[in-house]
Amino acid sequence: MRTVLRKHNNRFRERLATGRVVAILRADDPSWFADAGQVLYEAGLGVLEVDLATPGALDAIGVLQAELGQDALIGAGGVRTVAAVDRCAAAGVDFIATTVFSPDVLWRAREYALPIVCGALTPTEVDAAWRYGPAAVKLHPAATAGGARYLEEVQAALPEVPLVPAGGVELSDVDAYLAAGALAVGVGSPLFGDALDGGRLDELGKRASQLAATADRYA
Repeated sequence: MRTVLRKHNNRFRERLATGRVVAILRADDPSWFADAGQVLYEAGLGVLEVDLATPGALDAIGVLQAELGQDALIGAGGVRTVAAVDRCAAAGVDFIATTVFSPDVLWRAREYALPIVCGALTPTEVDAAWRYGPAAVKLHPAATAGGARYLEEVQAALPEVPLVPAGGVELSDVDAYLAAGALAVGVGSPLFGDALDGGRLDELGKRASQLAATADRYA
């Protein structure tokens, strides 16, 4: 199992290292997720995280996987319980993500050899989370903690830990986070605008293309 998990984690990190962006989807209704996901994928953003707070999140993940194919990675975010890990694994998600450090969730993900981006904030939490073998650690909420400068300080203390900042990240912040050493950056509402509520997909496409161009400089 360890060998399988290591293989899955390495493959996931390699994908993050080439894409550099995790697009985080959350809405009261996932009806527009497939259309928005297609726009992102065509713009070059192929790693999507659907927050479990979205009604029907796992069904939406299945639709995105079917629409975008195997080149895209579609995961579940906001995972906080062992039962949620079980549901995610049964649904066939590509990865899971948390916003908090939960040993029970980490252990269960390991049992499924499922890549997990584990949430943590302080250097102590980041170090503790990394010892459980996640694919990466989500630095959350990154903006509140001090943004790219804070990430740089944490990365200097724990250089072996791949960090994915998220939480309050603006599009204009992504370049600084990547320059500071982030493996990838999680971006939500500033990227989507009103596109997940039936708004303008063409504007989403423009933002996604600009973000992909920024990420490409670090790929």
